[in-house]
Amino acid sequence: MPPLAWLPAASLFALPVADTRSPLSHVTLRWDERLAIDAVLAADFPVVRITSGAIEVDAGIEAMVGMGFEPNENLRFDMETVDGTFGFPFGLRAGPWSARFEVAHTSAHFADGVWNDGEVPPESEGYSREWARLLGARKLGPARVYVGGRALIHDQRDLPPWAVQGGGEVEAPWKLAPFGAVDVQLAGENDWEPELAAQVGVRAQVVRGRRLRVALAGRYGPEDTGKLQGGHEAWLGLTFGLDGTGALDPPGG
Repeated sequence: MPPLAWLPAASLFALPVADTRSPLSHVTLRWDERLAIDAVLAADFPVVRITSGAIEVDAGIEAMVGMGFEPNENLRFDMETVDGTFGFPFGLRAGPWSARFEVAHTSAHFADGVWNDGEVPPESEGYSREWARLLGARKLGPARVYVGGRALIHDQRDLPPWAVQGGGEVEAPWKLAPFGAVDVQLAGENDWEPELAAQVGVRAQVVRGRRLRVALAGRYGPEDTGKLQGGHEAWLGLTFGLDGTGALDPPGG
């Protein structure tokens, strides 16, 4: 029987740090027309890993809650949105190759900051969807490139289901190292308008499988992470995150 390990340190597939939908805990101070704060509490939690020769597979659970805060005229930060996701990811790694398939549910809601302002957006009905995503990646020395796609299984508004995604990351193999990451997505629900996101900063290894991240971040394109679906984003900011290194670790980690 292939060796089986319970509760490994990190998932086999390292989540793209520039993707604003990745279940990675972070706080981002961002500026567009005014200062705002995005706070995400997330867990990407591998439960079991099976190894057979050079091939490893794992399965686990993921969950995240994203909260958006914006200041009012009194410089008090009101919570505007609450977006939640939970899902079931499955990973695979074979040498420099890795992949991740996940099935997940996302729902989002306006918070008290919107209701108290008395300016409720015209479409204030619930936001709920189930989706599946497949990403494949390859390590190339200190870099990693990935590509994949997403399909909506169910959406309340019957939007076009398909989306594609690609990106890359580069990072030196040191405990304290500079890194760069870029993510590009195009979705039928947004008429295939590109969504661009990037980060440049420093990562510091805390324990095996976990790194702290401080980076300059930016995003441009349609917003479709939650309740503000249909809007457009163009912001720069500073993000502080906690990441699982996953496939960035050597095999057997």
